[in-house]
Order: sequence, then structure tokens, then C-alpha cells
Amino acid sequence: MAQGRMSSIGENRTVARAVGVVAVVGHLLASVLYIVFPGLEVEYPTLFAFQAAWVFVLVVAVWWLRDHPWRSVVIVLVGAVLVNVARIIGEQYFGFHG
Repeated sequence: MAQGRMSSIGENRTVARAVGVVAVVGHLLASVLYIVFPGLEVEYPTLFAFQAAWVFVLVVAVWWLRDHPWRSVVIVLVGAVLVNVARIIGEQYFGFHG
């Protein structure tokens, strides 16, 4: 019973698209912390790399939103994990302040 219910949720395009939109909006809101109000203090070449990665994730998430909305959710979540790993390593070894 649970298997059938989970597969129907995964196949429901409306739910998938809604969750994808929420993920993309969350990604946009994160820009307020890290791009508009720099929540991460790093040297400018490194900051440009963080900003380029953010734009890349945004473009891919929006592109996938139409045909593969679950991928949009996954790339935003993976991007959030990777940026936090980079931030933690940067704070410990490279002098970032987050």
C-alpha cells in the first residue's frame, strides 16, 4: 500500500512542480543572505566563485523545472549542502568568516 502511494506522489506532476518552485524560491531567498547582504566574508576571487556557483544552480534548477521538477529540488539541496561544506572547510583552513 505504501509503495503505491509513494509512487503516485512521485508521478504527480502538480506536486512535483510545486515542490520544485518552492526549492527555486528558497534558492532565490538564500541570495539575500549570501549575495545582497554578504553573509560570507571571503576574498573577492573566491566570492565570485560562490556567486557563479549560485547562478549555475539557479539556471539549471529553472531549466529542469519544466520537464524534471524533482531534479530541481535535488540540485538546490545538493548545492546547499556543498556550499555549507565549502564554507566550513573555508572557515577552518582559509580564513573565511560566515
